[in-house]
Parts: sequence; C-alpha cells; structure tokens
Amino acid sequence: MYLKQPLFLCALILGSVTAINADILKNVELPVKRVSLFSSGVGYFERAGEVTGSANLTLPFESAAMDDVLKSLIVHDPSTNAPIVSYSSDNLQKTLSSLKIDLSSNPSIAQILASLKGAEIEIYAPDKITGKIIGVETKSVVKEGAAVQQEFLSLFAQNRITLISLQEITSYAFSDKTISQDLARALNVILNFRQNTKYVNVYLPSSKQRNISISYVIPAPVWKTTYRVDLSGKKPFLQGWAIVDNAGDSDWKDVELSLIVGRPVSFTQPLYTPYFLTRPVLPLSIAGFAQARSYDTGNAMLYESVAASPSEMFAAKSESRISRSVYDTTSSKSAGEQFVFTLKNPVTLERGQSAMFPFVQGDIKARKVSIFTHIPQGINVNPSLGAELTNDLGVKLPAGAISVYEGGTFAGDALIEFFGQNEKRLISYGDDLEIKGTVSSSSTSQFESVKISKGIITITEKNVYEKIYALKNSGKTDKNIVLEHPFIIGANLIKPSKYTEKTASSYRFEFVSPAGKELRFGVQEESPAKNTLYITSMDYATIIAFSSNKNFPAAVKNALKEAARLMSVIADEKDNLSRAQAELSAKLDEQERVRKNINTVGSESAVGKDYIKKLTALDDEIKKAFEQISKIEAAISKTKTAFDNYIKGLEV
Repeated sequence: MYLKQPLFLCALILGSVTAINADILKNVELPVKRVSLFSSGVGYFERAGEVTGSANLTLPFESAAMDDVLKSLIVHDPSTNAPIVSYSSDNLQKTLSSLKIDLSSNPSIAQILASLKGAEIEIYAPDKITGKIIGVETKSVVKEGAAVQQEFLSLFAQNRITLISLQEITSYAFSDKTISQDLARALNVILNFRQNTKYVNVYLPSSKQRNISISYVIPAPVWKTTYRVDLSGKKPFLQGWAIVDNAGDSDWKDVELSLIVGRPVSFTQPLYTPYFLTRPVLPLSIAGFAQARSYDTGNAMLYESVAASPSEMFAAKSESRISRSVYDTTSSKSAGEQFVFTLKNPVTLERGQSAMFPFVQGDIKARKVSIFTHIPQGINVNPSLGAELTNDLGVKLPAGAISVYEGGTFAGDALIEFFGQNEKRLISYGDDLEIKGTVSSSSTSQFESVKISKGIITITEKNVYEKIYALKNSGKTDKNIVLEHPFIIGANLIKPSKYTEKTASSYRFEFVSPAGKELRFGVQEESPAKNTLYITSMDYATIIAFSSNKNFPAAVKNALKEAARLMSVIADEKDNLSRAQAELSAKLDEQERVRKNINTVGSESAVGKDYIKKLTALDDEIKKAFEQISKIEAAISKTKTAFDNYIKGLEV
C-alpha cells in the first residue's frame, strides 16, 4: 500500500493504529491528475498535489468499489513513514450497537430514554428540569372524556421523583457529552450507509512541504471504440475515436487520460465487509503447570518488495507514434502484452458526463474485395462488399465498429476484432449486387490398394470431394474475389494446389472475376479411407465376392479363393456330420422302441426272440455310427486347423 517503506513495516503501522480524530486534522483536496481506462472494466486513477505539514485526505467511493480500493490503494509520500488509512465498514448493526445510544433496532424516543437509565438529562417541559433518568412508563389518562395511554419519563431531580409526559417535553439535552457525540455519530453512520458513498481517510503525518500522490484501481465503464474508414482516395484513410464515460464521484480537470488495449486479469475479493470466524470453545485447563523450555536461536530473513507501480508504468515516455497522422492527438507505447494510448492534451470531463476523443488517425493499406462465404448448395447469393485492411499504423487497435465511406458518402457499417500490428483483416459492409454465385458438389470413392495380413483384409480407398463455384459478374469492372471454402477435416487440398489464407474452418482463395463474364472455380479435396475386415468373420459368399473383385490383384484373389475352398470343405464336412448325427439319433430311437417291445412280449416268446436279434443288429449299427461321427469330427478339426493356419500365414 505504501511503496517508500518495506511492506511488512506498513502492516505493523496500520495494525497498531486504532483511531484517528479526523476533526482536528487539516483536510486536503487532491485532484485527479491521471486516469487510465482498461478494456477489462476497471480504471486506474491517480490523485496528486502539494501539501504542507500533516494532512488528512477524504476520498469518496461507491460501496461497490471499496473491495477494489482496499486491494489496490497506493500511497506515495516521500516525507512520512507512518501513513494511516481508515474507513468505516458496512457492518451497520455492530457499529450502532457499540455506541452508548443504540439505534440499531430503530427505537422510539421512549425506548432510547428507557435504555439510558441513570444518565443525567436536561429537559424543557416547558420549564427547565435537570435530573437522572429512572425509566419510561405508560399510564392511562383521561383525555376529552376517553381513556388513552400516555408515556411518562420518570426523573430523579432535586431529591424527588418527577413524572413528565413525553408529549409535554419540547427538547432534550444530555449532560454526558459522550452520549451526545455517540448520537451524532450514529446518525452519521446511518446516513452514510444509505447514501451508497463510502469515505476513505488517509492521514499523512509530516512537518514538511512536499508533493504526494494516491492511486487506486476501481470499477470503471469500458472505453468504447469506433472507427471511420474512407476508401475513396488513392490512400485509404482510418480514423479511430474513443468513447469515454466519467461515472465516478469526482470531476476530471486537466487530467492525463490513457486508454489501454488488452485483457488483463481482473477480479474482486470481499475485503471491505468484516469477516468473522467461528472458533471452537475449549474447557478450562486449571490443574497442572507448564514445563520450562528453552529454544535454539533462529535466523529471520526480511524481504523488501520492490515492484513497478501503475504510476511508473504510465510515466514512461512515448516509444512510438503514428507516423502518418494528420493531427497528433495521442502518444502510444507497448506495456507488456497491452498497448497504451495517452491523449496529448489534458482532458476535462465532469462527473456523469461522457466524451469522444480521437486516439488514432492515418493512411492505412486497404483494397476493395467481394467476399463469398459458405455459399449454400443450389442457391444464388451475392457476395459481401468488403475490404482487406492491413494494420500498418504502428499500433494495436482494439475491437470496434467501423463506419465505411466511399465516393464521398456513407457505404455501410462493419465490425472488427482486436487488430494487431501488421495483421491483415477482412471487413464487410454490404452486399455486392453486381455478382451472383452458386455452388455444386460431388463426391466419389476410388480404390487404392488391398492387403491381407494375418487374416485381416485392409482395403484403402480415396474419397474425392469436389465443389464447383460459378460466379457471374454483371458489372462493368473486374472484381477482386475472396472465396471462403469450408474445408473437410482430414482431407488434403488437391485443386488448386495452394490457398491464399486458412482460417479455423475455411480455405481462402483469391482471384479476379472479369467484368460481364461468368467464371467457374473448382476446389477438390481428397481423404484416404481404410476398411478393415477379418476373414474369419466373413461368410463364404462374401469371400467369393471379394475373390472376384476386378480391382484386387491376382495374388489377393487367389489367396481368397483358397480360403473359400477350405471354408467349403469345412462346410461339406459339417453337412456330413449333421447327416451322421441324424442317422445315429434315428437308430437310438429304434433301439429304445425295440427294448420296450421286448419288455412287453417277453424275451422267451417267439416274437421276443426276433426282437432280441434285431436289438443285437442295432447295437452293431450304433457302434459303427459313433465311429463314423468321430472320424468326421476329426476331419473337421483337421480342416479347421489347416484353414486357421493358412489364414494366419497370409501376407499378400
């Protein structure tokens, strides 16, 4: 907060001061001398002047600015080492309840008097009576024939108790001056709280005559930018104006005004409102005593912080100027990643007033263009009437609106984002009605290659995308065209082979559209596409289809045909296995039927003996069926192994 002394010393000084009687100090008015407005919604303000002896400065701020004031306030006084900064907090209830007269609950006169029991008071009712307050009580009295409630003040005066109706008392005065002072202070606190204006007092003890300054950062309206561009002459011309608002509590008179282009980090913290922590309650530790303890000596390091203040930042002389300006109204310089425009002439602007100031002006490199951006399929559209600007003014330009003039009159409005030095930027300010454009699109796929490796077929294709832009210029002059073509992510530009510029989503191409003619401009892109297939997951018909693909080389087709042959063998063997299993199932069913018949007719009967012969024959047939199935399953397993080994070993 105070740059000429170590920061830790300031903390000790500020922490040791409890109160300042500002009434006995000389109040000093420090005018605003320097203002810097940022595009982040804050302003840097510096007040400066000459003082003699001890001085007290009272600075007004809106409540919303107090957090920023406490975070950024800098005091520069070369002849004092004990500045004191004090202010009243917004903790209204605590402040009021701490006074001898508590107005925190909006009490009535009766409640105020009742709360001051024992205080000596001087009243007129209408005669003067001096005594000590006993209290206030309510009694029923008859007034105009009706009973009403009245409040009475009970006083101990001249060794007796006197009751006085509050309605009869015309004035009060407390003998204790501290009560009167607290009453006045309470009323001032309430008034200041409701006025939304807070006051910060800065006390600077000294006996010398010297120059001092106080600076701070508070919320401020963002300064706004508007431009004018005249494309009429051989040398296009740009003029920039800053719109500035004085929304503070002080007038600006002969102020040095700087306008900052940039986006610094800016935040607030709740430093103004008192913050109380809840602490745990621990039981008393009564018994016992502490052990004596000794400590080793230690070394402490004190760090003196030296940092460049905003004052020093803006005090630097101009390092660069607009070399081709018609009149020189600002000086400009870089401040890190920011750029500072400082008006050369002092500014006078009353509070609540706004003004416009020219901050840049000069010839600028520019050329007229017609801009086609993302033409919809099958629709005739007009390009935007625009210009390509090159910032060769030697300064960074903030974002803003541009009024474009051409042929001695207004041509249209445009917008521009932050414009760095030596950058090129397109602006558009209308439609070019002399040109119309359409677009047609097509896409094709072309075979590139095929590869088989370890049972995986990889087919590489090339997707080709083409757009044909048809532009018709019905005007009498050639037109410079800037065409923005939205590119396909992952695709390569084939035709034309080069682009003029590339944005986050588009290629930009530049060419000339001849007067009275139609021009066709083609853009071609291509992207590779890979299709991966597993042979083991393909069916027979698919493999046969792939083996006859005319685009595949002979080696690949032969390898697929062999894979199809092995798959066909496996399929035939599976059919044989299915038939053998069906025959076995039929024989097992017949065997079960014969056994049931034997049980029914008996094994000793003639019929039973025939069934036994048939059962014996069936047993032989079933045994042979099981053997046949085992042979077929072995053959299938062998063929599958051969198929898998063949597929895994393929490298074509």
